[in-house]
Amino acid sequence: MKTKVCMFVTNSVVSDPRVKREASTLIRGGHEVVVIGLRGPEDGDEEWCDGYRIVRVGTPELFTFRQALLAALRRLSPAVHDGLRAVYRAVRYRGHPPVYDTQTKPPPRSQPSESQSQSFWKKCQIEQLAIRCIFWINIDMAKVAVQQQADIFHAHDLDTLLAGYLAKRRAGKLLIYDFHELYTEQFPKGIKGPLWRLWYSLLERALVKKSDYRLTVCDSLGDWLANQYSLPKPLTVMNVPSAHCVPSIKLADSERRVVLFHGGFLPERGLEVLIDSARYLKGGRVVFRGYGPLEERLRKLTQERRLQHVVSFAPPVPMADLVKAASDADIGVIPYLPVCLNNRFCLPNKIFEYMMAGLAVVGSDLPELRRIIMGNQLGRVYDPENPRALSDALNDLIADPALLEKCRRNALRAAQETYNWEQEGQKLLRLYHQAVRYTGPDGGHRDNLKFV
Repeated sequence: MKTKVCMFVTNSVVSDPRVKREASTLIRGGHEVVVIGLRGPEDGDEEWCDGYRIVRVGTPELFTFRQALLAALRRLSPAVHDGLRAVYRAVRYRGHPPVYDTQTKPPPRSQPSESQSQSFWKKCQIEQLAIRCIFWINIDMAKVAVQQQADIFHAHDLDTLLAGYLAKRRAGKLLIYDFHELYTEQFPKGIKGPLWRLWYSLLERALVKKSDYRLTVCDSLGDWLANQYSLPKPLTVMNVPSAHCVPSIKLADSERRVVLFHGGFLPERGLEVLIDSARYLKGGRVVFRGYGPLEERLRKLTQERRLQHVVSFAPPVPMADLVKAASDADIGVIPYLPVCLNNRFCLPNKIFEYMMAGLAVVGSDLPELRRIIMGNQLGRVYDPENPRALSDALNDLIADPALLEKCRRNALRAAQETYNWEQEGQKLLRLYHQAVRYTGPDGGHRDNLKFV
């Protein structure tokens, strides 16, 4: 009889490489898998992908207290609602309601970003709406999960752990907590308010020990969780690509070496530092491939610095083509800034994608990046807040073709032999094999297994 696995994730699933890899691996390992995700505007309620089923729930429509009260009043007594609304408008606009030109739309209000200052109570209002939204999403996911009659529930990240716990309690089965981030430590100080931090800190503290197994993406995150909650160290399963269809190392077709950053154009990733460093590049050019909210800012910064001749932007490619597209470059760069604990301990997917593409790697001098880059002689690490230090690290490789080729070959060999999903996926299968075989009297794991 097949073991049935039910996973939870707060995205549409198709854009999450870790979830897709894990689900496909479990299918090939003889398990039955259903993944419960969120339904976006263009997503269906259900679909099949690589042998596993995707079931999606919708995002609930939530209101502030005032909006909820008015909506309830409108349902109970439309006449009273309309009367109060007329009185409000008469007082608010002194009998002269605003007149809008129907031919032209009024200019849209600017929406403040999270990094902009907001009043304490306004921030609390926004955060309580977000918390309520995730809470009800978890409730809906748990209801769907119980119907699946699964043997193991697998929650991806803290924002689905409640759904996993509720399904575990109702079904009396096992729960795996798979955290990709330090959820409560992923923002710089001031971005999130006290309500958000309090809720998720208490939620993790209350539920993390209720999970039967725990796994994460790198040792530093696992060490933090183990120390924070006095738990055995979680199993590390890194976010690495498949070793299939590995491209060969291409020789440079010009004298200017290509320095690549691919991924999301997001804050705190040091992308502005990378542009500033391009002023000091000798014999190289920087290519950004991806998309995100900072794209316009990065393009404008490039123009202001008059660096269009050394900095360019390439269109994004499908996730399945990332490694192949990256193989046209020479050096992959990871300029993340240690603005929070999660960034400091980060081990982004892109380092393994660069390696599988046969690129030398230059990255911020952060614990996990240093361990991979210097431990495998892939390139250089540098002070992440110093543009000149980044350009010096890049110039060291560009100026020494023999060293650059050695780093590229080291990267490809390490990816083929060690850092690939064919290796990491086996850890996941062994975890599930032990989870199915070893349970306590009430069906739960007792944290006395060691993983090799």
